[in-house]
Amino acid sequence: MSRQKYSYLLFVLVLALATVLAGCGGATQETVPADSAAPLAGVEQAAPAEAQMPEAAAKPVEQAKFDLVAVVDTYLSTIPEGFLSARNIDNFKDLQAAGEVVLIDVRQPDEYSQGHFEGAINLPIRTLADNLDKIPTDKPVVVYCASGHRAAMATSVLQILGYQNVKAGPTYKDWTEANEPVSTAMVEPVVYQAPQVQPELLAATKQFLSGIPEGYLAVGDIEKFKEALANGAFLVDVREPAEYQEGHIPNAVNIPLRTLGKNVAEIPTDKPVFVYCASGHRAALATAALQTLGYTNVRSFPPGFAGWSAAGEPLALAQ
Repeated sequence: MSRQKYSYLLFVLVLALATVLAGCGGATQETVPADSAAPLAGVEQAAPAEAQMPEAAAKPVEQAKFDLVAVVDTYLSTIPEGFLSARNIDNFKDLQAAGEVVLIDVRQPDEYSQGHFEGAINLPIRTLADNLDKIPTDKPVVVYCASGHRAAMATSVLQILGYQNVKAGPTYKDWTEANEPVSTAMVEPVVYQAPQVQPELLAATKQFLSGIPEGYLAVGDIEKFKEALANGAFLVDVREPAEYQEGHIPNAVNIPLRTLGKNVAEIPTDKPVFVYCASGHRAALATAALQTLGYTNVRSFPPGFAGWSAAGEPLALAQ
């Protein structure tokens, strides 16, 4: 075979081999970068992890700040007619007759041991927030003390904590003077399911209750009260406007109890503050509410307007 024919055959063989290899390899495939977002046709792609989360989860929402003033205002503004009092003995007996009433004596243990309402358990006021599992939410609860002041403060705090079933009952003094039965037998408290309370609210009530000083934030002596007023104490009348207009202690500012939460800005923090009402009950409710809010400069004048006027002290009329 001539050299020319040999070269021609070699050329044909190489050309045929190249054609076969091109058919097996197919078209040249475009390389997709690893970070490309190009989807594969016909295949549903998983969304990125962040895109799969709800918008709120993708960007955490800041939790609403606990508003203690709003909680106290809700309690104060919804206080019903009668101001949570079951002090009248006949009304108290009617309440007892209507169903099972849990009686709580908030006096000190030595006072309780000397005599108490039959069936009453003893939870001293300073310990209330530590004993919420002894106080039911589904039965009528009546708290009482010697004169009514501690009972009203206890009622106020428990209402702030959500116990809408709590009222202040007759005083031990009124009860014994009416020759009603008393007992010296210790009554063991029943344990209930304690309510769920926001930690900040529980902490505020514990701080107030455990820190109640001797005298229980009450100044009952009229001369000491007058001395405080003369030295610049701020005076708040928490009665209703109609009561205030008929006569009030001179220089008193009228902030009715139910509006106190919306008007806390009017209560100074840099001087002593006294609150009073007709007989002391509403003033004690107000004192506990303001103390829970951190107004440690607030005290109550338990004799109230009745005691002030009975002592012949000067009165003022609304302008």
